[in-house]
Amino acid sequence: MANTPQSAEQVCTHERRPGTTVCLHCRHAALEAARAKRRRFLLHAATTGAVGATFLVVGVLGATVIRAKGMPHYNSIRSFTSKAIVGPAAKPAAPAPTAVTPVTQQAKPDAAPPIAPQLPSGVTPFQDGISATRTGDSVTVSFDTPMTRTRRPEKFEHFMRVSLPVVYGPALDTALGKIPEGGLAAQGDLLSELPTRGVRIPVRTGWSLVVYPETRPGQDGPLVVRYRASVVADTTR
Repeated sequence: MANTPQSAEQVCTHERRPGTTVCLHCRHAALEAARAKRRRFLLHAATTGAVGATFLVVGVLGATVIRAKGMPHYNSIRSFTSKAIVGPAAKPAAPAPTAVTPVTQQAKPDAAPPIAPQLPSGVTPFQDGISATRTGDSVTVSFDTPMTRTRRPEKFEHFMRVSLPVVYGPALDTALGKIPEGGLAAQGDLLSELPTRGVRIPVRTGWSLVVYPETRPGQDGPLVVRYRASVVADTTR
């Protein structure tokens, strides 16, 4: 007869009752061993799944961090320029002169502004809850969102430099490029002076774009949540 592994009954050392062919003690021990093996298998599977999920989360976070490197600090402000403007209004043409007049350094009060908003009348929505409302030659840009409202002068200046060229076109890029970084915020206190004095941006001899920040009460003090802009003649200069 071929050799076979000894069974639990062949090596059983328990005392059985007469007529009993199966040792209940051995059977109970075998069931406990099977349960322990099953628990070890489930624990191993759960541990392996947790490790795999951890590596997956770390990989996703790492990819996000890599993509975020090099992006501007105010991401939602930058996206303001990525939304195409639907149906911009045509720039109004300057009236044809009826006679040749000498060029002067002082703008005439009745002359047409050198630049005008490139938006249609009414409300133009942009991304991230930002919108612009044009009324005549005046434009109000609203940005009462967690990522854009601010009481910090440098952040407000950054938002003006990004959003004004969208509203007024490339001419504002040229005008803003002549003003060094920090030159707009340095014109006065953002929360107490500039709302009434305005930020002045020269756009042509005798003309300036004036931007008035507007505030609302916040948890820690006033917050700038919109600005009103219009081109005015420098009659006082």
